[in-house]
Amino acid sequence: MSKLSSDSPHYPYYLSGGGEMGILIRETDWSKTALGDPKNWPQSLCTMVAVMLNNPFGMYIAWGTEYIQLYNDGYRPILGSTKHPKALGISTRETFGEIWHIIGPMFDGVMEGKAVGFPDFMLPLNRNGFVEECYFDFSYSPIKKDDGEVGGILVTVIETTEKKRAIDALKESEVRFRTMADNLSQLAWMTDEKGWIFWYNQRWFDYTGTNLEDMQEWGWQKAHHPEYVNAVVEKLRHAIDMGEEWEDTFPLRGKDGNYRWFLSRAVPVKDNSGKIVRWFGTNTDITELREAQQSLQESEDRFKRMAEDADIIIGTSDIDSKATYFNKAAADLSGKPVEELLNFGWTNLIHPEDRKDFMDNYIVAHSKRLSWADECRMLSKSGDYIWLLTKGSPRFHRDGSFVGYISSSVEITDRKKAEKALQESEQNLRNTILQAPIAMCFLSGPTHIVKLANKPMFELWGKTSADVMNKPLFEGLPEARDQGFEQLLDHVFSSGETYTAEGVPIKLPREEKLETVYVNFVYAPHKESDGTISGVLVVAIDVTPQVLAHQKIEEVVASRTKELAETNQNLQRSNAELGQFAYIASHDLQEPLRKVSTFTQMLEHSLGNVNERSKNYFTKINSSTARMLLLIRDVLAYSQLSKQTVFFKPVNVKQVIDEITSDFELLIEQKEAIINCGELPIIEAIPLQMAQLFSNLISNSLKFSTTGVKPVITITSRVLTPKEVSLFLPQAINTTYCMIECRDNGVGFNQKNAEQIFNIFQRLHGREAYSGTGIGLAICKRIAQNHHGDIFAESALDKGALFRIILPVKQIKE
Repeated sequence: MSKLSSDSPHYPYYLSGGGEMGILIRETDWSKTALGDPKNWPQSLCTMVAVMLNNPFGMYIAWGTEYIQLYNDGYRPILGSTKHPKALGISTRETFGEIWHIIGPMFDGVMEGKAVGFPDFMLPLNRNGFVEECYFDFSYSPIKKDDGEVGGILVTVIETTEKKRAIDALKESEVRFRTMADNLSQLAWMTDEKGWIFWYNQRWFDYTGTNLEDMQEWGWQKAHHPEYVNAVVEKLRHAIDMGEEWEDTFPLRGKDGNYRWFLSRAVPVKDNSGKIVRWFGTNTDITELREAQQSLQESEDRFKRMAEDADIIIGTSDIDSKATYFNKAAADLSGKPVEELLNFGWTNLIHPEDRKDFMDNYIVAHSKRLSWADECRMLSKSGDYIWLLTKGSPRFHRDGSFVGYISSSVEITDRKKAEKALQESEQNLRNTILQAPIAMCFLSGPTHIVKLANKPMFELWGKTSADVMNKPLFEGLPEARDQGFEQLLDHVFSSGETYTAEGVPIKLPREEKLETVYVNFVYAPHKESDGTISGVLVVAIDVTPQVLAHQKIEEVVASRTKELAETNQNLQRSNAELGQFAYIASHDLQEPLRKVSTFTQMLEHSLGNVNERSKNYFTKINSSTARMLLLIRDVLAYSQLSKQTVFFKPVNVKQVIDEITSDFELLIEQKEAIINCGELPIIEAIPLQMAQLFSNLISNSLKFSTTGVKPVITITSRVLTPKEVSLFLPQAINTTYCMIECRDNGVGFNQKNAEQIFNIFQRLHGREAYSGTGIGLAICKRIAQNHHGDIFAESALDKGALFRIILPVKQIKE
């Protein structure tokens, strides 16, 4: 066999080394090829194989008329994945069949002793499963045998495909670049590696009104403003020397002779090795932008002047979210210098619990250029955290480019406290509803959705929680829809007026049928903190047993009322007869008494001088008849008070008191009494009865005076409030009441007898001490009640007495 083991030391010298291809050649059974056993190869072939295997450049041998192939590691990539390794030991015609019509004639010429070589020669090879254009620097050299005949061909090859493609691409790129540059809106130019400008685009010439000849060497300086040209040259030269990108702004003169501002940029252009081969520059017209920036700066200055006077925190940030400005309010509220708040210093003041969420929203808004708003707690200079509402809006230049954000922060601590209180209130409301022993629920929105209800309410409705919860009430309780309750709820929700009703009949489901249930209920609007109505609070009590009982009572009362009406008619008839009798009796009794008194006096005069005992009898008879006459007159007066034939008219109480004082003038002088009257009202009353009332009171005050003490009687009045009226007169008529007080400094009485003294014939003192019949205060009581009022007394022994007379200012006709 001609196959040589790669690890055997017994192979020819010319097959040693060669890397992977050396191994492959040694392992090939050459006896099966046209070359035969390597031991029999011609010396020239052996020499060239040794050179080929140990050469780092791509080399290839095509031997004999069949052009049998041998190649080294440097040549192997040229064959690609489809031709290697089967190309080893076979004919070139077979391996490169797709290009044999090109290289075949060349091979034939070389076999005749003519060497061939070409740079960047293109061959369409199919070496990776498809045909591709490949470029090579190659030479075909004849290999001569010992007899001088050409035995084969040595191919030395360097693939230049990538280099050729790069050069072509660069040329295409150059064309595209110049085409593109000529269509740029900017003024474009190029320099060589040393900074000499050799090209301008058409825009440059259009703007400056020059041509390439004008711009040769340093001609470009003519378009620059004289005040800026030296600085431009110096900066550009420095950038070129340092190999750095260059940027500057300066004015350029246009063909109209006017200057406009341009932003000039230059970047180095490098070859594949990284060496700078030229510079490419553009000049962009920024006149409007510069004017806009100046306008923006003026606007910023105005904004800052305004912001410094604002009471709220105002700040700005740049495109990187960094704070660039805060007004004085921020420093005042935080107690920190503005310098500490800039950049992201302000974030240190945010409450740790709020910081992450707030910053996440802040960063997202900046990245997406969105308006945003958020709330957080911030540390104030007092050391307490306050709530702030911060709102931010993106800022843009006139050209639409993003500038940053402007934000404002206002304190909402009070609002947050109110919200917390509202939450607590709502929780309390929830707890109240759920724990209430009576039926309660909360209906939300205009459709009255059942948001909350307690067990008593479910029981009242005759429904389960699943039937009604989170549904419009009348969807879950359709039985009540047509009974007028939906309209009531709509009115309460829209008007904000509370509606209350008692004993309202409603048909509700009870054991698979509808029964009439009587309910006391309240529909109250539920208002949010801003005053808007969010729902209706319902409180209901099932009063069916009470209503049924009341209806039964009303039936009984109606029956009893009828009986009482009949009894009352009989009583009124009896009272009328009794009053008539009292009047007749009192009137008829006076005549016999007057005769007894007259005849007693006549008898006393006819007898002349009588003894002391007889005089005593006459005195007692006269005293008894006088007292009896007084008693009869008082009884007659008391009986007259029940008559309704008298008429009410305006009565000046002060004038009544003055007339009574005049009647008691002698007694007042005798007792050295003092009567003080304040401002007294004019009321609708029966004049005679008013005179009787105050005459009895003043008479009593003079009568029951303390021995040795000058009587002082004080009479005042004032209008009562409705609450005061209800305390004195629970059944008062609906009108204005006044209270007249009559106070004295007499002997007084025990307060426990305050009601007793107004009873007829009731006396607290013996006749020996104080005269009278005991009817006077009863008359006062009857007169006050005749006027839809009343009289009350307060006193203590030896402390005087106080009488309060409650009377309406105007009577209401029945």
